[in-house]
Amino acid sequence: MFGVLFRLLWRLGVFALGTAAIYAVIFRLFPWLDRHIPLVLVVLMVYGLIAYVIFPLCARIWRIVFKPDHLPVYAITGDGWPSDPVNIAIVAKSRHQFVRAMQRAGWTTADKLTLVSAWKMVVSFLIGSSYPTAPFSNLYLFGRRQDIGFQIQEGDPPTPRHRHHVRFWQLKKPVHEHETFWQVLLDKFVRPKRQIWIGSATHDVVPFTFRWRDLQFTHGIDEDTNKERDFLINTLKKSGQLVAVSKVHSGEQLKFRGQTFGVNIVVDGDIKVVALKKQPLTKRLLSKQ
Repeated sequence: MFGVLFRLLWRLGVFALGTAAIYAVIFRLFPWLDRHIPLVLVVLMVYGLIAYVIFPLCARIWRIVFKPDHLPVYAITGDGWPSDPVNIAIVAKSRHQFVRAMQRAGWTTADKLTLVSAWKMVVSFLIGSSYPTAPFSNLYLFGRRQDIGFQIQEGDPPTPRHRHHVRFWQLKKPVHEHETFWQVLLDKFVRPKRQIWIGSATHDVVPFTFRWRDLQFTHGIDEDTNKERDFLINTLKKSGQLVAVSKVHSGEQLKFRGQTFGVNIVVDGDIKVVALKKQPLTKRLLSKQ
């Protein structure tokens, strides 16, 4: 009984805080800005404050008490909301082998998300210019952001507006309850001195849309993420990087609402496990022996 009452009061508190903040912005801050700044700038400033400060702040306050309790079948946003499904695992001898295999399959490594790279991507979006190493927004698995990301851009010229992309997290020594789950699930695929990279592959098909929870700009993705997972595997297969593909079933078919308006993601619950082919040592590698 106490737990139900506390949950109700917490929700009311977060709702009241959000309502008060939005009221202050619209009915107090907006009129003041309107008297001193051109209307277009005022609207942009108010939108930015609501979408990128107030809504995320309320979501983070909510997650202080009500933390996600799901098995890690999808990566989450910084606010703890479900985002892209986890659908692939790659077994490699080393990070070098893993990255090299992805590059040989036609994938380009994404830049880290910084103010500079984010600005370059905004410009690329607006004018349709090429930026083959455009960064990704940060998603979280095992309590941390992705370790590396890869992409194949589409269009003429190829731009970040439409792209195949995948985020990967290396499965390390368990320091998080979700990592223990994955260690057990993939134990039969692990041999000595092997790394496992857990991935979330999606296909950006709509350049501009809004997240329904906070109204921030983002991509719109293809709801069929199983198809994107298989696309990634086929690129590795065609480039001769594969030894074998196995499948583990993490649960029943999963359906959940995506980040953007009108997107309902459906996944089959299967994780495809890809073992990479050992490549001949290059002269550069031999020189390090």
